[in-house]
Amino acid sequence: MKRLTDTAIRAVLATPRTRRRDLADGAVAGLALRIGRTRGATWSLLFRVVGEGGVTDRGHALKGGKHRISLGCYPEVSLESARARASKYLDRAKKGECPTGELERAATAGGLTVKALAETFLEDYVRMKELRAFIKYEGALRVHVVPALGTVLADVVSREQIRGLVKKAMVRVSRGQGPRDRPRGGKEAARSALGVLRKMINWGIREKLLKRTDNPATGMEDNLPKKKQRDRVLSLEEAQIVWRAAETLGYPFGPAYQLILLTGCRPGEWSTCIRPYVDLKTALLVLPANAYKSDHVHVVPLVPQAVEILDRVFRNHRGESGEHILSGTDGKKRLSGWTKAHARMMRAICAVGGERTLVPWTPHDLRRTVATRIAEQLGVGREQLIKRVLGHSDGCVTAIYNRYGYVREMRAVLEHWATDLTAEESKIASLRRRSVESSPTSELATPAEEAA
Repeated sequence: MKRLTDTAIRAVLATPRTRRRDLADGAVAGLALRIGRTRGATWSLLFRVVGEGGVTDRGHALKGGKHRISLGCYPEVSLESARARASKYLDRAKKGECPTGELERAATAGGLTVKALAETFLEDYVRMKELRAFIKYEGALRVHVVPALGTVLADVVSREQIRGLVKKAMVRVSRGQGPRDRPRGGKEAARSALGVLRKMINWGIREKLLKRTDNPATGMEDNLPKKKQRDRVLSLEEAQIVWRAAETLGYPFGPAYQLILLTGCRPGEWSTCIRPYVDLKTALLVLPANAYKSDHVHVVPLVPQAVEILDRVFRNHRGESGEHILSGTDGKKRLSGWTKAHARMMRAICAVGGERTLVPWTPHDLRRTVATRIAEQLGVGREQLIKRVLGHSDGCVTAIYNRYGYVREMRAVLEHWATDLTAEESKIASLRRRSVESSPTSELATPAEEAA
């Protein structure tokens, strides 16, 4: 009997089949790959246990009846891994130990499947700790981890199975036809799924829900492509184009882009911002600790341009269904749909910039742009103020005792930045005013005609 090879297995899987087929492996007795008519392939091991058939007159143990156990699916469980598992079970069978009995005892002794562990982890850890990343944890488990490993006992999950999960998660899947279908997969999705799985298993071991003491997901990030650090910073001219393009988007994403540029806040902070966080009289945005990434109160001074935008939003979009300031559901739910909105933004930039396209950027790059432009304005030695503007936590002892918020200094640098950002727009408005004053009965000329 010939030894199986990956090439031979792939060749059989690629051909049409009308019936189930078993490919026996010539290297390990009893090991076979069972290939279905329409679906994938599963490793199985057929063996007999010494001693189950009784004892001869001379005291020799006899083998009993045949047992069959599944070793996992191909290619999640590779040919080499299947042979290693089969050899381990055969050695136990020769010693009179039945692997099927061991697996049944594990399943009936309170052993948790990955799906059951995931449900307990979400309820007793993520919800209990009130983690704001609940959506991330739930999404990674529901979309990637449970479909791949849900029925597997968490105590026996192997690195080969996790490697198969990661490979599946790295495959990008486009948006489906259903209203709730979303694009999924990719390198970052695989990285997120692996991180959540590792944390869940560590938690299960710590809480004594698992008998195992090792975490098979540890160190597997080394097999993923190195995470690229984003470094896109828009120039002042590019930021001005984005500012003007945002004017054409309308509510809610037009104000969202402009408020990010004026405050340096994260897109998610404006997406989830509710009305009680904003005080237009004192021109302050106060994000409470339970709504902020770094778990501390973050106070952001609102420059006059930001106050004007928010005042207009409050007057024209009352949010009668909820308190979210920027929302596509009349305030009921947080702002969503950034992917489609950003595509509209890029088209608006081409229109405003005279068919000029910008090097690709993301909404979060605007925050990096604000920080960089403020750093240029302040010069060396003012990193503490930049941290305050960005809301980065500072764990040093001095920061713990120093509760001064630097609001006045933050307001000054943000107003300076807002002046630079809207300078070109102010120039155009000034030209229009002069045109009206000189010829009150004539129609307004375009900015290009006025400049000429």
